Amino acid sequence: MKLDKIVVGFLTTTALCSQAALASIYPGNVDIVNTEIPYPNQKTLEVDYHMFGSEIFNNGRTVNFALTQDGGKSGINIGRDFADISCGSGGLGGTMRCVPSSSTQTYRVNLDSVLSENNRTALANSCVPYEFKVKASYSISSALSFNTVKIGGLGAPDWLVSSGSFSPNRVTAGGQVVINAEVSSANCAQKSGTAPTLAVYLANANKQLIYFYGETPIRLPNGSRHTITIPMLSGLTAGTYYLVLAVDRTNVVAETNENNNVAMGKITVIDSSATEQGIAAKSNVQSANSSGLMTYLTRTDEDNQNFVDPQLPVTPGMKMLKSKQTNQDDLFNAINQLDAVALPEHQE
Repeated sequence: MKLDKIVVGFLTTTALCSQAALASIYPGNVDIVNTEIPYPNQKTLEVDYHMFGSEIFNNGRTVNFALTQDGGKSGINIGRDFADISCGSGGLGGTMRCVPSSSTQTYRVNLDSVLSENNRTALANSCVPYEFKVKASYSISSALSFNTVKIGGLGAPDWLVSSGSFSPNRVTAGGQVVINAEVSSANCAQKSGTAPTLAVYLANANKQLIYFYGETPIRLPNGSRHTITIPMLSGLTAGTYYLVLAVDRTNVVAETNENNNVAMGKITVIDSSATEQGIAAKSNVQSANSSGLMTYLTRTDEDNQNFVDPQLPVTPGMKMLKSKQTNQDDLFNAINQLDAVALPEHQE
Protein backbone atom coordinates (compact mmCIF):
# COMPACT_ATOMS: atom_id res chain seq x y z
CA MET A 1 0.00 0.00 0.00
CA LYS A 2 2.81 2.32 0.77
CA LEU A 3 4.30 1.44 -2.55
CA ASP A 4 1.03 2.31 -4.21
CA LYS A 5 1.07 5.77 -2.59
CA ILE A 6 4.59 6.34 -3.76
CA VAL A 7 3.61 5.36 -7.28
CA VAL A 8 0.52 7.54 -7.15
CA GLY A 9 2.52 10.44 -5.83
CA PHE A 10 5.10 9.99 -8.59
CA LEU A 11 2.43 9.91 -11.26
CA THR A 12 0.80 13.04 -9.87
CA THR A 13 4.10 14.89 -9.91
CA THR A 14 4.71 13.81 -13.47
CA ALA A 15 1.28 15.05 -14.44
CA LEU A 16 1.97 18.43 -12.87
CA CYS A 17 5.25 18.72 -14.73
CA SER A 18 3.55 17.77 -17.99
CA GLN A 19 0.87 20.37 -17.51
CA ALA A 20 3.49 23.00 -16.88
CA ALA A 21 5.35 22.01 -20.03
CA LEU A 22 2.17 22.06 -22.11
CA ALA A 23 1.20 25.49 -20.78
CA SER A 24 3.55 27.13 -23.24
CA ILE A 25 3.56 30.17 -25.50
CA TYR A 26 2.83 29.53 -29.15
CA PRO A 27 2.33 31.56 -32.36
CA GLY A 28 -0.91 31.82 -34.32
CA ASN A 29 -3.04 33.98 -36.61
CA VAL A 30 -0.16 34.29 -39.06
CA ASP A 31 -1.22 36.60 -41.87
CA ILE A 32 0.90 37.79 -44.81
CA VAL A 33 0.26 41.51 -45.33
CA ASN A 34 1.66 41.94 -48.86
CA THR A 35 0.64 38.86 -50.80
CA GLU A 36 2.40 39.82 -54.06
CA ILE A 37 6.05 40.84 -54.20
CA PRO A 38 7.34 41.54 -57.74
CA TYR A 39 10.90 40.72 -56.79
CA PRO A 40 13.49 42.16 -57.36
CA ASN A 41 11.61 45.45 -57.89
CA GLN A 42 10.09 45.02 -54.42
CA LYS A 43 11.89 43.19 -51.65
CA THR A 44 10.09 43.73 -48.32
CA LEU A 45 7.87 41.02 -46.82
CA GLU A 46 5.47 41.85 -43.97
CA VAL A 47 3.86 39.24 -41.73
CA ASP A 48 1.37 39.87 -38.91
CA TYR A 49 1.08 37.33 -36.10
CA HIS A 50 -0.16 36.84 -32.54
CA MET A 51 1.33 34.99 -29.58
CA PHE A 52 -0.87 32.98 -27.24
CA GLY A 53 -0.59 30.99 -24.01
CA SER A 54 1.74 31.38 -21.05
CA GLU A 55 4.80 29.72 -19.58
CA ILE A 56 6.89 29.65 -16.45
CA PHE A 57 10.11 31.53 -17.00
CA ASN A 58 11.22 32.77 -20.39
CA ASN A 59 14.71 32.77 -21.85
CA GLY A 60 14.02 35.42 -24.46
CA ARG A 61 13.17 33.01 -27.24
CA THR A 62 12.58 34.38 -30.71
CA VAL A 63 9.93 33.66 -33.35
CA ASN A 64 11.57 32.15 -36.42
CA PHE A 65 10.08 32.60 -39.87
CA ALA A 66 10.44 30.56 -43.05
CA LEU A 67 8.95 30.40 -46.53
CA THR A 68 7.50 26.99 -47.29
CA GLN A 69 5.82 25.27 -50.23
CA ASP A 70 5.07 21.91 -48.63
CA GLY A 71 3.13 22.73 -45.50
CA GLY A 72 6.17 23.40 -43.36
CA LYS A 73 8.14 20.19 -43.91
CA SER A 74 10.95 22.17 -45.54
CA GLY A 75 11.50 25.83 -46.06
CA ILE A 76 13.72 28.82 -46.62
CA ASN A 77 14.64 30.63 -43.43
CA ILE A 78 13.88 34.36 -43.60
CA GLY A 79 14.95 35.54 -40.16
CA ARG A 80 13.50 35.95 -36.68
CA ASP A 81 11.64 38.38 -34.47
CA PHE A 82 11.71 38.97 -30.73
CA ALA A 83 8.31 38.14 -29.26
CA ASP A 84 6.68 40.75 -27.02
CA ILE A 85 6.47 38.76 -23.76
CA SER A 86 6.11 40.09 -20.20
CA CYS A 87 6.97 38.13 -17.07
CA GLY A 88 5.88 38.60 -13.47
CA SER A 89 5.19 36.60 -10.31
CA GLY A 90 1.94 34.71 -10.18
CA GLY A 91 2.84 31.29 -11.37
CA LEU A 92 2.51 28.05 -9.45
CA GLY A 93 4.13 28.39 -6.05
CA GLY A 94 5.11 31.99 -6.69
CA THR A 95 7.12 31.16 -9.81
CA MET A 96 7.68 33.63 -12.64
CA ARG A 97 4.77 33.54 -15.10
CA CYS A 98 5.27 34.92 -18.62
CA VAL A 99 2.52 35.93 -21.03
CA PRO A 100 2.72 37.44 -24.54
CA SER A 101 1.20 40.74 -25.56
CA SER A 102 -2.36 40.48 -26.85
CA SER A 103 -1.69 42.94 -29.66
CA THR A 104 -0.77 42.10 -33.23
CA GLN A 105 2.95 41.87 -33.91
CA THR A 106 4.48 42.52 -37.31
CA TYR A 107 7.64 41.06 -38.77
CA ARG A 108 9.22 42.96 -41.65
CA VAL A 109 12.21 41.72 -43.61
CA ASN A 110 14.16 42.73 -46.70
CA LEU A 111 14.43 39.48 -48.65
CA ASP A 112 17.87 40.41 -49.98
CA SER A 113 19.20 40.34 -46.44
CA VAL A 114 18.07 36.77 -45.68
CA LEU A 115 18.04 34.85 -48.98
CA SER A 116 21.03 33.03 -50.43
CA GLU A 117 22.54 34.27 -53.66
CA ASN A 118 21.15 31.24 -55.48
CA ASN A 119 17.62 31.89 -54.23
CA ARG A 120 17.83 35.61 -55.06
CA THR A 121 18.89 34.71 -58.60
CA ALA A 122 16.16 32.09 -58.96
CA LEU A 123 13.43 34.48 -57.82
CA ALA A 124 14.72 37.34 -59.97
CA ASN A 125 14.86 35.14 -63.10
CA SER A 126 11.57 33.34 -62.54
CA CYS A 127 9.05 33.59 -65.37
CA VAL A 128 6.09 33.05 -63.04
CA PRO A 129 6.00 33.90 -59.32
CA TYR A 130 6.86 31.30 -56.70
CA GLU A 131 4.04 30.85 -54.18
CA PHE A 132 4.77 30.34 -50.48
CA LYS A 133 3.15 30.15 -47.10
CA VAL A 134 4.98 31.54 -44.07
CA LYS A 135 5.78 29.29 -41.13
CA ALA A 136 6.22 30.93 -37.72
CA SER A 137 7.99 28.82 -35.08
CA TYR A 138 8.45 29.43 -31.37
CA SER A 139 10.02 26.85 -29.09
CA ILE A 140 8.31 23.54 -29.93
CA SER A 141 5.22 25.11 -31.54
CA SER A 142 4.60 26.50 -35.00
CA ALA A 143 1.84 27.90 -37.17
CA LEU A 144 1.33 28.34 -40.91
CA SER A 145 -0.04 31.48 -42.47
CA PHE A 146 -3.67 31.50 -43.56
CA ASN A 147 -2.72 32.96 -46.94
CA THR A 148 0.16 32.82 -49.42
CA VAL A 149 2.63 35.23 -50.97
CA LYS A 150 3.74 35.24 -54.60
CA ILE A 151 7.35 36.31 -55.11
CA GLY A 152 9.16 37.00 -58.39
CA GLY A 153 7.82 36.49 -61.89
CA LEU A 154 9.73 39.37 -63.49
CA GLY A 155 12.40 37.27 -65.18
CA ALA A 156 14.01 38.66 -68.33
CA PRO A 157 13.87 36.95 -71.72
CA ASP A 158 16.80 35.27 -73.44
CA TRP A 159 16.26 35.80 -77.16
CA LEU A 160 18.07 33.56 -79.62
CA VAL A 161 17.72 31.82 -82.97
CA SER A 162 16.41 28.52 -81.66
CA SER A 163 16.45 26.82 -85.07
CA GLY A 164 17.10 27.79 -88.66
CA SER A 165 18.36 26.88 -92.11
CA PHE A 166 18.80 28.35 -95.56
CA SER A 167 18.88 27.08 -99.14
CA PRO A 168 20.47 26.80 -101.52
CA ASN A 169 23.88 26.72 -99.86
CA ARG A 170 25.57 27.13 -103.25
CA VAL A 171 24.51 30.12 -105.29
CA THR A 172 25.80 32.42 -108.00
CA ALA A 173 26.35 36.12 -107.32
CA GLY A 174 23.01 37.84 -107.84
CA GLY A 175 21.05 34.68 -107.02
CA GLN A 176 18.51 34.37 -104.20
CA VAL A 177 18.70 32.55 -100.89
CA VAL A 178 15.71 31.65 -98.69
CA ILE A 179 16.27 31.70 -94.93
CA ASN A 180 13.94 29.97 -92.45
CA ALA A 181 14.51 30.84 -88.81
CA GLU A 182 12.68 30.57 -85.52
CA VAL A 183 13.43 33.11 -82.82
CA SER A 184 12.32 32.35 -79.26
CA SER A 185 13.26 33.02 -75.67
CA ALA A 186 15.20 30.38 -73.74
CA ASN A 187 14.02 31.97 -70.49
CA CYS A 188 10.89 34.09 -70.02
CA ALA A 189 8.44 35.52 -72.50
CA GLN A 190 8.74 39.26 -73.12
CA LYS A 191 5.33 40.64 -72.25
CA SER A 192 6.04 44.32 -72.79
CA GLY A 193 8.60 46.81 -74.01
CA THR A 194 10.30 47.23 -77.38
CA ALA A 195 10.44 44.09 -79.47
CA PRO A 196 13.89 42.92 -80.57
CA THR A 197 14.70 42.41 -84.25
CA LEU A 198 16.23 39.64 -86.35
CA ALA A 199 19.04 41.04 -88.52
CA VAL A 200 20.76 39.35 -91.48
CA TYR A 201 24.38 39.92 -92.49
CA LEU A 202 26.86 38.57 -94.99
CA ALA A 203 30.40 37.81 -93.80
CA ASN A 204 33.49 36.81 -95.76
CA ALA A 205 35.56 33.66 -95.35
CA ASN A 206 37.37 35.25 -92.38
CA LYS A 207 34.01 35.86 -90.71
CA GLN A 208 34.26 39.59 -91.15
CA LEU A 209 30.91 41.26 -91.80
CA ILE A 210 30.79 42.83 -95.24
CA TYR A 211 27.08 43.56 -95.72
CA PHE A 212 23.96 44.21 -93.69
CA TYR A 213 20.81 43.07 -95.48
CA GLY A 214 18.34 44.47 -92.96
CA GLU A 215 16.21 43.37 -90.04
CA THR A 216 12.65 42.40 -89.18
CA PRO A 217 10.80 42.66 -85.84
CA ILE A 218 10.26 39.61 -83.64
CA ARG A 219 6.75 39.06 -82.38
CA LEU A 220 6.06 39.33 -78.67
CA PRO A 221 5.65 37.72 -76.24
CA ASN A 222 7.06 34.34 -77.26
CA GLY A 223 8.80 34.86 -80.58
CA SER A 224 8.09 34.06 -84.22
CA ARG A 225 9.08 31.99 -87.23
CA HIS A 226 10.42 33.85 -90.25
CA THR A 227 10.97 33.10 -93.92
CA ILE A 228 13.27 35.71 -95.45
CA THR A 229 14.45 35.95 -99.06
CA ILE A 230 17.71 37.80 -99.70
CA PRO A 231 19.67 38.46 -102.92
CA MET A 232 23.26 37.32 -102.98
CA LEU A 233 25.24 40.43 -103.83
CA SER A 234 26.16 40.98 -107.46
CA GLY A 235 29.87 41.18 -108.13
CA LEU A 236 30.90 38.78 -105.35
CA THR A 237 33.88 36.64 -106.26
CA ALA A 238 33.48 32.90 -106.03
CA GLY A 239 34.38 31.46 -102.65
CA THR A 240 33.23 30.84 -99.09
CA TYR A 241 30.96 33.26 -97.23
CA TYR A 242 28.71 33.14 -94.17
CA LEU A 243 25.13 34.20 -93.61
CA VAL A 244 24.89 35.65 -90.10
CA LEU A 245 21.64 36.13 -88.19
CA ALA A 246 21.72 38.36 -85.10
CA VAL A 247 18.92 38.85 -82.57
CA ASP A 248 18.56 42.21 -80.80
CA ARG A 249 21.65 43.67 -82.48
CA THR A 250 21.06 47.10 -80.88
CA ASN A 251 20.54 45.67 -77.36
CA VAL A 252 17.12 47.19 -76.80
CA VAL A 253 16.20 44.26 -74.52
CA ALA A 254 17.94 43.41 -71.24
CA GLU A 255 18.44 39.64 -71.46
CA THR A 256 19.61 36.98 -69.04
CA ASN A 257 22.26 35.98 -71.59
CA GLU A 258 23.64 38.44 -74.13
CA ASN A 259 26.17 35.98 -75.53
CA ASN A 260 23.95 33.69 -77.60
CA ASN A 261 22.31 36.10 -80.03
CA VAL A 262 24.19 35.10 -83.18
CA ALA A 263 23.58 32.11 -85.47
CA MET A 264 25.33 31.49 -88.77
CA GLY A 265 25.92 29.07 -91.62
CA LYS A 266 28.41 28.68 -94.46
CA ILE A 267 27.37 29.51 -98.02
CA THR A 268 29.40 29.08 -101.22
CA VAL A 269 29.28 31.56 -104.08
CA ILE A 270 30.04 29.76 -107.34
CA ASP A 271 31.24 31.08 -110.68
CA SER A 272 28.30 31.73 -112.97
CA SER A 273 30.24 30.13 -115.79
CA ALA A 274 30.36 26.77 -113.99
CA THR A 275 28.63 23.90 -115.78
CA GLU A 276 25.45 22.35 -114.44
CA GLN A 277 27.36 19.10 -113.97
CA GLY A 278 29.98 20.86 -111.93
CA ILE A 279 27.39 22.50 -109.76
CA ALA A 280 25.61 19.23 -109.14
CA ALA A 281 28.82 17.43 -108.26
CA LYS A 282 29.84 20.10 -105.76
CA SER A 283 26.38 20.22 -104.18
CA ASN A 284 26.74 16.60 -103.14
CA VAL A 285 29.63 17.50 -100.84
CA GLN A 286 28.10 17.92 -97.37
CA SER A 287 29.46 19.34 -94.14
CA ALA A 288 28.39 18.49 -90.60
CA ASN A 289 25.71 21.20 -90.61
CA SER A 290 24.45 20.85 -94.19
CA SER A 291 22.10 18.51 -95.98
CA GLY A 292 22.18 18.53 -99.77
CA LEU A 293 21.44 22.10 -100.83
CA MET A 294 20.43 23.20 -97.30
CA THR A 295 22.61 24.52 -94.48
CA TYR A 296 21.47 24.52 -90.84
CA LEU A 297 22.31 27.52 -88.68
CA THR A 298 24.57 27.01 -85.66
CA ARG A 299 25.43 29.05 -82.56
CA THR A 300 28.88 29.14 -80.94
CA ASP A 301 30.43 31.34 -78.25
CA GLU A 302 33.25 32.22 -80.64
CA ASP A 303 30.87 33.49 -83.29
CA ASN A 304 28.93 35.56 -80.75
CA GLN A 305 32.14 37.24 -79.63
CA ASN A 306 33.39 37.73 -83.19
CA PHE A 307 30.57 39.68 -84.78
CA VAL A 308 30.19 43.34 -83.96
CA ASP A 309 27.67 45.45 -85.84
CA PRO A 310 29.65 47.83 -88.13
CA GLN A 311 26.47 49.68 -89.23
CA LEU A 312 26.76 48.54 -92.81
CA PRO A 313 24.29 49.83 -95.45
CA VAL A 314 21.01 47.98 -95.94
CA THR A 315 20.49 46.08 -99.15
CA PRO A 316 17.14 46.87 -100.82
CA GLY A 317 14.81 43.98 -101.50
CA MET A 318 14.96 42.04 -98.23
CA LYS A 319 11.47 40.71 -97.66
CA MET A 320 9.81 38.78 -94.85
CA LEU A 321 7.47 36.35 -96.57
CA LYS A 322 5.71 35.09 -93.47
CA SER A 323 5.78 35.38 -89.71
CA LYS A 324 4.10 32.98 -87.32
CA GLN A 325 3.79 33.45 -83.59
CA THR A 326 5.50 30.77 -81.54
CA ASN A 327 3.46 28.89 -78.96
CA GLN A 328 4.85 29.17 -75.44
CA ASP A 329 4.39 25.42 -74.94
CA ASP A 330 6.85 24.76 -77.76
CA LEU A 331 9.65 26.75 -76.21
CA PHE A 332 12.38 25.71 -73.81
CA ASN A 333 11.90 27.36 -70.42
CA ALA A 334 14.81 27.33 -67.99
CA ILE A 335 13.69 26.18 -64.54
CA ASN A 336 15.38 27.83 -61.59
CA GLN A 337 15.35 25.68 -58.47
CA LEU A 338 15.11 27.20 -55.01
CA ASP A 339 17.25 25.86 -52.21
CA ALA A 340 15.25 24.76 -49.16
CA VAL A 341 16.18 23.13 -45.88
CA ALA A 342 14.21 20.72 -43.72
CA LEU A 343 12.17 22.44 -41.01
CA PRO A 344 10.94 21.08 -37.67
CA GLU A 345 7.64 19.27 -37.93
CA HIS A 346 4.65 21.60 -37.94
CA GLN A 347 2.85 21.57 -34.59
CA GLU A 348 -0.14 23.45 -33.27
